[in-house]
Amino acid sequence: MTQDKMRKMITAIVVAATLLLVILLSVLIYQWITIAVKNNRIEKVKEEIAYYQQQNELNKDDLAYYESDFYKQLAAFKLGLLEGQE
Repeated sequence: MTQDKMRKMITAIVVAATLLLVILLSVLIYQWITIAVKNNRIEKVKEEIAYYQQQNELNKDDLAYYESDFYKQLAAFKLGLLEGQE
């Protein structure tokens, strides 16, 4: 193998290795960004879940009130479906 051929081959190998390294680094950076975005979405969903669980706990008392016979009778009076008892 002549020196000129050797030089061309080494240059080609270096270019190929550099290109491979750049591509792999690009993929790695893309994956990091994707992971960060997904983690942010997960955190937002967890915050929403916590919010709605808190709202659910706070509204349990209201549910018991709205299901009670007292509320149903009061609502019927307001709508005029029942006449006042004397």
